Amino acid sequence: MKNSSMYLTTPLYYVNARPHLGHAYTTILVDFVKNFAKQQGRDVIFLTGTDEHGEKIAQSSEKSGKSPQEFTDEVSQTFRDAWKKLGLKPDVFYRTTQPEHYELVKKSLQRLKDKGDIHFTTYSGKYCVGCERFRTDQEWDEKGLCPDHQTPAEIREESNYFFKMGKYQDELKKYYAENSESIVPSNYLKEAQAMLSEPLEDLCISRPIERLKWGIPLPFDEGYVTYVWFDALLNYLGGIGYTGDEIDKTPGFKSEFWENSHHFIGKDILKTHAVYWPTMLLALGVKPPKQLLVNGFWLMGKLKMSKSLGNVVDPILVEETFGAEPFRYYLLRDMSFGADSSFTWESFILRSNAELANGIGNLASRSLTLIKKNFDSKMPSRATREDGDHALLKSIEKLPAAFCEEFEKARYHMAIGKFAEAVAECDRYINEHKPWALAKDPDQRGRLEAVLGTVADSLSILSVVMASVLPEGSRKLRVALGFADSEELPLFSEVGNYIAEGASLGEVPRLYPRLELPKED
Repeated sequence: MKNSSMYLTTPLYYVNARPHLGHAYTTILVDFVKNFAKQQGRDVIFLTGTDEHGEKIAQSSEKSGKSPQEFTDEVSQTFRDAWKKLGLKPDVFYRTTQPEHYELVKKSLQRLKDKGDIHFTTYSGKYCVGCERFRTDQEWDEKGLCPDHQTPAEIREESNYFFKMGKYQDELKKYYAENSESIVPSNYLKEAQAMLSEPLEDLCISRPIERLKWGIPLPFDEGYVTYVWFDALLNYLGGIGYTGDEIDKTPGFKSEFWENSHHFIGKDILKTHAVYWPTMLLALGVKPPKQLLVNGFWLMGKLKMSKSLGNVVDPILVEETFGAEPFRYYLLRDMSFGADSSFTWESFILRSNAELANGIGNLASRSLTLIKKNFDSKMPSRATREDGDHALLKSIEKLPAAFCEEFEKARYHMAIGKFAEAVAECDRYINEHKPWALAKDPDQRGRLEAVLGTVADSLSILSVVMASVLPEGSRKLRVALGFADSEELPLFSEVGNYIAEGASLGEVPRLYPRLELPKED
């Protein structure tokens, strides 16, 4: 991610139910990546939104007694409200029911039809309503169930319009062969390449209006609506100004951001993003996204957390009970990116208490309280530092580079682990030098200054590194250290800009109180 402009996206979340933990994780992750990029001085666009057409939406709206538009308006707003409550700041919230999206889809379909990439035929296959797509024989488990939704196949036969996906198969295979970082982690690139090892079938891109009315009508046949995945995937272009015309005839298209586009997705939608989407783009004359970043599932027991299975954690309830930042920290810290991870309340409480309450929170509280009591909330002198003090600061000064190195490899949990290790190193230093004991001996005044000044400067570095993960905690800590209060994240280039000796510090913050599970369920 070296370009100055970056485009970061979540999938558009399907609005047949409210936000759950899987949605929250991906959105928090992209917000984290955006914060990190901003700290590097990059110009970033962060897109999220809601996918609002299709069979499941029609079914859910009917059950609710509302029209599809009323239903999607209501549920889409719950996603927008959830991200605000969690402190997430997307730049674009995209809805597939917005008028400009209809025009984008219709223009794109017409272009593909005009160039001969769409044809009409009859098809029979095994259909999953949950996935809203036909799945191949190999995509069902040994019991004949969809592995994601645990539902049996529906055998469907109908006449529809199809996109000639196979026409672009060789070009896509070549692209993946030449771009080894195009899908990460690498095992998902291999999985995508395996999907391309057999001839691609044509992609059904319509549904007859007798069966489904809630969708975008095909521009060349109003007896059909657009397949929800073909419809929704175009949001990634629409969010940065694409209108469905040829790229060079779309002056509002932010091509510099598309050149450095990163789609964050769950592994269950790899095929749609690694095969359907790039073949659509190639057909439209647009390069595939620079990178797909694929995360695993959050599990409850042995099953993927899913609203259709009912085993979900409500992120808003977690935020209201425990706060947004402990929740954010736990999700980013405990999932090894790309692999599955199990959510338990016990592990959440243990992680937050160990690394937030007893970690950075306790480190900031006890060291800054000692400065307040012994130096009238003024920054101590560094003049009498000894070798051990210099050694700690030198070690902590290496943290930003170590954090960045892990981050750039998409080892996000390991980057945060480097931060936690640095906090623990500062704690060991304090426990070894015992500034509370030094404060009782007037002859140790210089030594007390050196120890507390060293910890304060270490906290200054930690406050920069933690800002992408814990933006509000970072802001509070920086104000306590005497930096100006700002909504802007500190840049990594600011590491080493320490508060001057004698400068006034702010109030000592209580960053992260210890958490306990409620006694009631």
